[in-house]
Amino acid sequence: MVLSQPDLRAAVERGEIAFDPPLESDQWGEASIDLRLGFQFTKFARKGLDAVSFSIAKGLGSLGGLKIWITKNLKREDEFGKPEVFKLEPGEFVLAFTLESIRVPRNLIGVIEGRSTYARAGLSMHQTAPWIQPGWNGPILLEIMNSGPLTIELTPVTDRPCQLSFLSLSTPLPAGLEYGSRPGDRYQGQKHPLVHDRS
Repeated sequence: MVLSQPDLRAAVERGEIAFDPPLESDQWGEASIDLRLGFQFTKFARKGLDAVSFSIAKGLGSLGGLKIWITKNLKREDEFGKPEVFKLEPGEFVLAFTLESIRVPRNLIGVIEGRSTYARAGLSMHQTAPWIQPGWNGPILLEIMNSGPLTIELTPVTDRPCQLSFLSLSTPLPAGLEYGSRPGDRYQGQKHPLVHDRS
């Protein structure tokens, strides 16, 4: 069962679902919540990738000290007082966080999807990872791909490229089974998409 806006609002008011920073009034959809784009962008470097081979099964941390990605943290405004933007060229892929950190209770699972306006310009927001597991706490990582012919300017806070819906589980997960309760749940509270750091 997908939660409608009244149920979503009630869950947020009860503190079951949490958003930090708080949502603005125009982020609420009929049965979803539009999320704002955060300030951090990470993409693979153009040089040196040909010689890299690694096993994803061993985790992204196995890439260790290899300098194969670049992270840029944008500011809200540049030195001229204008919003900083990230330009995503055709065929380019970037990892970016939502502005909001989200806490998901043990009786719900979240689903992240792109919004139609962005999809019509050729932008996808996730490749194969739409699920936000029960117990999740932190920002959501977007896997943004520009499949269109235009260079797209992405502006933190202003752009709302994705929407989050919630499904009700048949029964709530018992304590200890939710995401973040096991050592292998490496992305809980993530601060960088490719670095495992839960300290």
